[in-house]
Amino acid sequence: MSRSSISSEVGCFCQMGHSVGAVPQSPIEKNERWTMSVTKLVENKSEIESAAEYAPLVTIYADASCIRNGAIDSSAGCGVVMLDHNRLEVKLVSKYLGQITNQQAEILACTYALEQLRRYCRIGIVSDSRYVIDTMMGRNHMRANRSFWSRLVKACYGHHVSWRWIKGHSGVQFQEVADRLARAAARICCDVSEADMEQLGGLLYHGSDRLDIREFEMKLEMILAQYESSHRSFVPAAKFDGMGTLPSAFSA
Repeated sequence: MSRSSISSEVGCFCQMGHSVGAVPQSPIEKNERWTMSVTKLVENKSEIESAAEYAPLVTIYADASCIRNGAIDSSAGCGVVMLDHNRLEVKLVSKYLGQITNQQAEILACTYALEQLRRYCRIGIVSDSRYVIDTMMGRNHMRANRSFWSRLVKACYGHHVSWRWIKGHSGVQFQEVADRLARAAARICCDVSEADMEQLGGLLYHGSDRLDIREFEMKLEMILAQYESSHRSFVPAAKFDGMGTLPSAFSA
C-alpha cells in the first residue's frame, strides 16, 4: 500500500469516525476506575437484541520497549492491557517483536492489540507514543515504516477507534502494566505465555478499583526468572471462560 493510500485511508477514518473518533478531553485519573461506566452498560444489556448487534466497549493500553534501539542486536517487545468494560474482563499480552526499532514496536503494539479482537468493538486506544497517536490522528504523515502503518490501518477496519496520548510514567496504572509487559518480552526475547498472562491478569481486577503495581511487578519478576533459568516451552492456555451472557470482545 502506498504512502498516499495509507494517509488517505486515515483521512477517511477521521471523517467517518472509524479511527480517530471523538477523543475524550478529560484527563485520565491516576487511579482510573475503569469500571465506572460498567454498571449502566450491564443494566442495559437486555436492550441488545442479538449478539450480532452487540459492540463491546474496550479500552486498550499499549506500550513498547526496545533494548539497544537501533543496534543490530536490538530486542523489542510490546505490552498490552485490554479491558472489556461490559464483562469486566481483562486480557494481557506480552509479545516479543524481534530486532526492530522502538517506533516500529510502538506501532505493532497497537496493531497486535486490535488484531486480538474477534468482533466489532468501540475502542479507546491509550498510548504514550506521540509518534503513533499524532500519526493516527492525521497530524503526521506516514513517511517511514509504511508497511507497519498499513497493517495498523487494516487492523482498524470494522471498529470504531479513538486515540488518546498520555505522558509515560505519569501514574496511569494500566499503562504502567503495559510498560512492564513490553519490557518483559524484550528482556527474555520471547512471548510470555497466555497461562502466565491469565495469572497476572487476576491481580488487576478482583472486586477493587485499585491496582497494586508492586504486587504485579513482583509476580511478573518471578515469572521472568523462570523463563530465564529454565528456557522452558509453553503450551498456549485455553481462552477465557465465559462470564455472564455478554459475548467476549476477545473471542468469536
